[in-house]
Amino acid sequence: MTGDFTVPTTGRYSISATINYETTAAISVSLGAGIDPSFVVRRTSPVVTDLVSGLFPVFNVDIVALLTLRTILGNGLVTLAGEVELDAGDVIGLFYEADGLTVSLDLGGSVTPGIIWSIHQIA
Repeated sequence: MTGDFTVPTTGRYSISATINYETTAAISVSLGAGIDPSFVVRRTSPVVTDLVSGLFPVFNVDIVALLTLRTILGNGLVTLAGEVELDAGDVIGLFYEADGLTVSLDLGGSVTPGIIWSIHQIA
């Protein structure tokens, strides 16, 4: 993803993002425990700080002696929302964190617009 936002005025901001995604092929591997892909709105300057984050939806099944499966859905969306204090000059961006996920993704998917994020000063 690309695009940074530079905060124009110190204050309290509402941040929201909707990120659609699709896998580029059928999922053929189960995720290990502790693999939790996510998106995060992060301040990258002057100090790196995660501000708002959201996990991918994970299908987690354990049918005794028959099936154990933990994987992301073939398509879906992740929604982020939060309020944060920001200073004038802070630079923030929206990032994908694979956290060990090796499945190829089409971020934005086949919907238009596939990714929307917004920042509004509220105080």
